[in-house]
Amino acid sequence: MGSPLEGKRIFVVEDDVSSMAIYAVTLNQNGATVVQDHWNTDTLDMLAEHLPVDVILLDLSLHGGISGYDIFDALQSDPTLRDIPVIAVSASDPGTEIPRTQARGFAGFISKPLNLRRFPMQVAACLDGKPMWIANYKD
Repeated sequence: MGSPLEGKRIFVVEDDVSSMAIYAVTLNQNGATVVQDHWNTDTLDMLAEHLPVDVILLDLSLHGGISGYDIFDALQSDPTLRDIPVIAVSASDPGTEIPRTQARGFAGFISKPLNLRRFPMQVAACLDGKPMWIANYKD
């Protein structure tokens, strides 16, 4: 039986190179194709060049004075991109950010540090429309 991420295309916006590498390896090992945006300067143009995309993983704290919320708002204002599910992946306080991302219309929230055993299944579950509002505390 294949991975639930087999054949999925995942666009990742993350400015931390180490985190980006961890996402790419973990998601690739589970059958996904990963497109990486670690500069977050021309995100919408880069995303448009790599369509179709099944899901966007979006860090909320980015460099260059832009936030994940800024990118999310830009995605929502573009008719060709607004229907792509966006999962926030963030080290920010889940108690604050989960309600905020829910209110904004994100498809889910997964807190850092990631649980790498569960992360691919969390992404897959969100793609299946299941609520994914995860605060990964040490377990």
